[in-house]
Amino acid sequence: MDIPVEDSWRRIITWLARHASVTAGAIRPPASTVEVRRTEEAVGRPLPADLLAWWRLMDGIADADYRAGCPIPSHYYPLPVAEVRERFASLSPFADQDCCGADGVHATAAGEPSFGFCTATVPICWDLAGDVLVVDLRDGPRHGCVMSWWAEAGYAETAWAGTAAMLADTADRLDDPTRTEIVEAGSLQWTDTCR
Repeated sequence: MDIPVEDSWRRIITWLARHASVTAGAIRPPASTVEVRRTEEAVGRPLPADLLAWWRLMDGIADADYRAGCPIPSHYYPLPVAEVRERFASLSPFADQDCCGADGVHATAAGEPSFGFCTATVPICWDLAGDVLVVDLRDGPRHGCVMSWWAEAGYAETAWAGTAAMLADTADRLDDPTRTEIVEAGSLQWTDTCR
C-alpha cells in the first residue's frame, strides 16, 4: 500500500522541526504552479503525480543552504523546481547515445542502469559531489522509480519505486535514532548509507 506523499512529508517536517531545526528552516515553501509547469514543459514528458505532490509541499533547498543538512538519505538535498529545469538542461546535451534516440525513444527501460545521462530522467535531489537522484520516466514496469546518477559511474538502482516510496522510507528512517545524527546545533546527517 502506497503511503500518500502528504502523510510522509508531514512526518518528515514534524521530525525535522523537533530535532533538526536548521534543516527544517532551509526547506523552501511550496513551488509555484508556474515553475512546475515550466519544468514539465522543459522535460517534455508528464511528471508522476507523487513528484508533483511533493513540489506542492516544498520547493527544495537552495544551494546556499548546503550546510543545513540533508533531509533525504543518505546525503541528498531536494532541488528547487527551477534548478530541476536547469540541471536537466545542463545534463541533456550529454545524452546517453546507447539509450536516447533522436526520436525520443529510449533503448533501455525504466530502472535499468546505463552510463550517460538519459533525457527521460529528471533530477530531483543533489549532493555536494554533483551527483543526483532522478525520477525515471522511461517506459517499463519501473516507470517513475528513483535512481542515483553519478557522472563517473552512471545510473544505479535504489529501492524506491517512486517519490512517495522515497519519502515514506525517509520518514521511517528518521524514527530510528541509530540512522541519524544532529550536528552544528540542528543540521541532520545520516549515519547509514543503504538505499
